[in-house]
Amino acid sequence: MRYSQILLLTKMENMKCKMKKVLKECRWLLLALFTICIYSCKDESNTGEGVFDPSKPVVISDFTPKDGGAYQKLLISGENFGTDVSNVKVTIGGREAVVINVKNNYIYCFVPSGAFSGEIEVTVGEGENTVTTVASTAFEYQKKMVVGTLCGYRNNRDDQGWRDGPFDGPDNVRCCGFSNTGRLAFDPLNKDHLYICYDGHKAIQLIDLEKRMLSTPLNINTVPTNRIRSIDFNKAGKYATEAQYMIVSIDYDGQGNTSPSVYIIKRNSDGTFDDRSDIQLLAAYKQCNGATIHPINGELYFNSYEYGQVFRLNLDDYFETIESGQNWNANVTQNSAFKQLFTIADPSWEFQIFIHPTGKYAYFGVINNHYFMRSDYNEVTKEFVTPYTVAGGYKVSGYKDDVGTSARMNNPCQGVFVRNKEYAGQEDEYDFYFVDRLNFCVRKMTPDGIVSTYAGRGTTTAIADNNQWGTDDGDLREVARFRDVCGIVYDEDKNIFYIHDEVGHTIRTISMEEEETTESNE
Repeated sequence: MRYSQILLLTKMENMKCKMKKVLKECRWLLLALFTICIYSCKDESNTGEGVFDPSKPVVISDFTPKDGGAYQKLLISGENFGTDVSNVKVTIGGREAVVINVKNNYIYCFVPSGAFSGEIEVTVGEGENTVTTVASTAFEYQKKMVVGTLCGYRNNRDDQGWRDGPFDGPDNVRCCGFSNTGRLAFDPLNKDHLYICYDGHKAIQLIDLEKRMLSTPLNINTVPTNRIRSIDFNKAGKYATEAQYMIVSIDYDGQGNTSPSVYIIKRNSDGTFDDRSDIQLLAAYKQCNGATIHPINGELYFNSYEYGQVFRLNLDDYFETIESGQNWNANVTQNSAFKQLFTIADPSWEFQIFIHPTGKYAYFGVINNHYFMRSDYNEVTKEFVTPYTVAGGYKVSGYKDDVGTSARMNNPCQGVFVRNKEYAGQEDEYDFYFVDRLNFCVRKMTPDGIVSTYAGRGTTTAIADNNQWGTDDGDLREVARFRDVCGIVYDEDKNIFYIHDEVGHTIRTISMEEEETTESNE
């Protein structure tokens, strides 16, 4: 099938999905309008019914729909509600709902976040004239993925600085920082250890999810720059065990074509990485934007901003040299173990490499020119081949959910592949989630190249200040807002995304809603 046909089919499928959503919304609105019209006619025929009477009971006769999640529109029908919105309070599952409109026989509101028990309670009146009633049946609350804040903060003066410490506590105790463009990486041997490096802060920090602590174990003073661009870990092989080494790339050109580009750091005997760890220069060229390990075969792929070059190194060549007692020549131009595969485009292309979990292809996220390329993996030569554009506009920034090259993005940064259960048995079972930095959101790209907005740019919260960016947690699209998001990883076991919000100076999460407990964290 031709690519143009695929684009047409995916566009049609996308339109069908949108139409289904619109039709579903229209059915609800028609039901609401129909109900409103009926009760409005009743009110017109008997104006006395429009006044709340505290001597009479408030009655809930029905509500629709019967189930849904946070920010679901809810229509409650009954009697003696009055017509004053300020005089009516609705709680669902113990959480106060936003009441939009009230007539004597109905209440129009939104289901609040965290309304887990679903008990609907309506209170009308004030002081001694308050009347409360509870619906005979509960609303079936459906949990959904929501945005939260894990750690970090930004005060009103934005002078909180950098501080290691606990996630929780007052501003002068809890951790803060996260103020430069960052990239995240899980320790493959301990998913409670999340590392973050920065382009502009000379340290690698550890976010300990179990202890809820931020620390800075790697200050790596031997590195000649504060532009640390990526973190990855080796695969198990003939000479090394799984994740025995951390692979760190830096962006530096102070020594011409022999500038340090990629370092290899050996894990300590106690399983940690810190300033005691052995660090060696693995590759030297210039201006490296990122280094990535092939998830199946373990090769190292890294790049240069200079001409958009992509280099390959079989790590076994490095380990064999070290094991034999020889010195490793890290100079890319002088060591035949390094191979330049191709250039992706013109000079000065800032990009990073994200390899599919199967190793069959990789996406190259071209940050400063706002698009993604795809490179397929040659199983015979064990090399990635020259890439082609799959999503976004070549040198064209913008914001648009669409298919392939019709989609628009602005500074796409880190991305992660996430298995989609609905794709089980298909050739590609993964969606690709990425942070669209200057569009302040998390986007999703399907294997067919359909780009959509997954979280951020809150539909309702943006109304207040007319900004798509902010710090709001909550419903993925209705409420949540980010600001200059640049890092993202995903924990498949826990179904949690971790996101670096650069301007918010926080680590945000996307996870399933959880009921609050009364247990103390102390």
